[in-house]
Amino acid sequence: MQPLADLEVAMTAWESTERDVELRPAVYPDAAAAGAAAARAVAELVRTALAERGQARLIFAAAPSQEEFLTALRVQPDIDWARVRALHMDEYIGLPDGAPQSFAQWLRDRLPPLHLEPITPGDDAAAEARRYADAVRREPIDVTCLGIGVNGHIAFNEPDQCDFEDPEAVRLITLDETSRQQQVDDECFSALEDVPREALTLTVPALLSASSIIGVVQGEHKAPAVARMMTAPVGPGCPATALRTHPDVEIFLDTPAASLLP
Repeated sequence: MQPLADLEVAMTAWESTERDVELRPAVYPDAAAAGAAAARAVAELVRTALAERGQARLIFAAAPSQEEFLTALRVQPDIDWARVRALHMDEYIGLPDGAPQSFAQWLRDRLPPLHLEPITPGDDAAAEARRYADAVRREPIDVTCLGIGVNGHIAFNEPDQCDFEDPEAVRLITLDETSRQQQVDDECFSALEDVPREALTLTVPALLSASSIIGVVQGEHKAPAVARMMTAPVGPGCPATALRTHPDVEIFLDTPAASLLP
């Protein structure tokens, strides 16, 4: 097991926003092709981690944009999923037990047969934030598999409400209305008033503590966020710009999501 101090170093190793790595997204004709390519990339990283350390740890996003990627990941060959541990990025506060909109439940229904450590806010979200932060820091993270929100969020790190140098791994946050509306537009909820207003989310440093980042973004509605990720000043105004401070990021887009790029 890696010492906690070493993991805290990993969480802050990327933090200088003076670093601005040029992202070179790979663009595919449709969501299925982009998801399949991302799955192959993640599978290779998992195989490497299993060969080198005997286990792998990943962080996953739960969103409709990840469907094709997860479908392809389940059928990747030569992976002993029993040795893979997974975390997820965020979870609503206030959903009833067994709600289909729970991100943990959504992932359970779609992930390969690995062990998922769920976020379970229950009646004490602050205590769960501390517990899950310990789980995140327990051992190295090999890969963060993420998407990008229509407002540029990663996990539920909302524009102008996140800290790129946050000392915490998990935080209680209030959802931006744009993010809540996206849940309705994605048909996860029937109406805006049904979408919870609060959630627990892994912070930007926690997401970027992984050795590698794989991003999957699809749809024309995400094109403005993709363009901002690539061109906006690095900072909390567009949380996805934090990806430009990490040394090992691959972004997989379908053609509509890339439509506003040069």
